Amino acid sequence: MYALNRIEIIGHLTEKPEVRQLPNGTSVTDLNIKCVEKAKKEDGSPVVLSSYHTVTLWRRMAEIAGDYCVAGSQVFISGRVKTESWETDGQKRYKTKVIAEDLILLDSRKEMAPIEESSPLVGGVNNAEIIGNITREPELKQTTSGQNVVNFSVATNRKWMDKASGESKEETEFHPVVVWGDLAREVAEKLKTGQKVYVKGRMQTRSWETPDGEKRYATELIADQVISLGAKSAELASGSSASVAAAAPPAATAAAEPKPAAKPAVADAEPELPTIKYESDIKPEDLPF
Repeated sequence: MYALNRIEIIGHLTEKPEVRQLPNGTSVTDLNIKCVEKAKKEDGSPVVLSSYHTVTLWRRMAEIAGDYCVAGSQVFISGRVKTESWETDGQKRYKTKVIAEDLILLDSRKEMAPIEESSPLVGGVNNAEIIGNITREPELKQTTSGQNVVNFSVATNRKWMDKASGESKEETEFHPVVVWGDLAREVAEKLKTGQKVYVKGRMQTRSWETPDGEKRYATELIADQVISLGAKSAELASGSSASVAAAAPPAATAAAEPKPAAKPAVADAEPELPTIKYESDIKPEDLPF
């Protein structure tokens, strides 16, 4: 694996899931999950952040969710971020969702005493991590209040074996990333298109209206950590081979030096996403934000 695309969510369902059956008998359902997180502003004052996520579950996970989940159920989801596209009235639409790879039901079977929402023990989880290559140059801007903000895009690749055909397949996801504050200035000054980076933060969907009155949505990774990858350690590279060997455990010094991994291809530009007809029961206009 030469890329990472991972998200973990703890939140509550806004409605009971409805399980659908595909023509081949495969079960699928969409969960609409609200996640409430507690954070701090730059001045240290507390703030409550709410985010909504559409999560697709397949096969047995879908059936379990349909049997045991209702509106208000608390769940843990681990999976990957995927953007789908389709056409409506000749216009291309996009929706970012989570493809679940793990589901844990968190509701207690016993009656529990309520905990005040102000308690540090109350809250949700919205953690996203990616490792990939920058495909759009970081662009530094300033808000009307003078805050630094940078927008760029990171591509991640995924390979899998198609069960029906037995063929190896690959797809690329493009993740819009937003960085604020001092970290935004560092990103704009130091990072360029093609560099490999690790980004950690939270997924957030925002909405706005076009001049024609049409509502649009964009899902972005709001980063609180960005690490440039691929550079050698200056400390280890400058040391003598003897000192490095002495610092390494015996098994490492005796083993043969591993060959470097093949360098993944870097997308020069962000291509059009493949067209996929989206037929989810949960539509973008239904999301409550």
